[in-house]
Amino acid sequence: MATNHLSVEAVNSTILTKKEAAAFLRCTTRYIERVVRQGRLKAYRPTLKLVRFKQADLLRFLESGASIGSDV
Repeated sequence: MATNHLSVEAVNSTILTKKEAAAFLRCTTRYIERVVRQGRLKAYRPTLKLVRFKQADLLRFLESGASIGSDV
């Protein structure tokens, strides 16, 4: 029987762009930039222009109780 569930390793290694991360969190890219600048979310910068996010870090961010309106 085949399953369509991702393994824990697959989820942890999923890399997302800023736009994909914003869609995943259901927020704007500006919000993503703000929480990265505040040090609340880890971003990976393979080059000066590229920013990437691990899906596992995004899940941890959500589980930490982060809310979109908390830093207004």
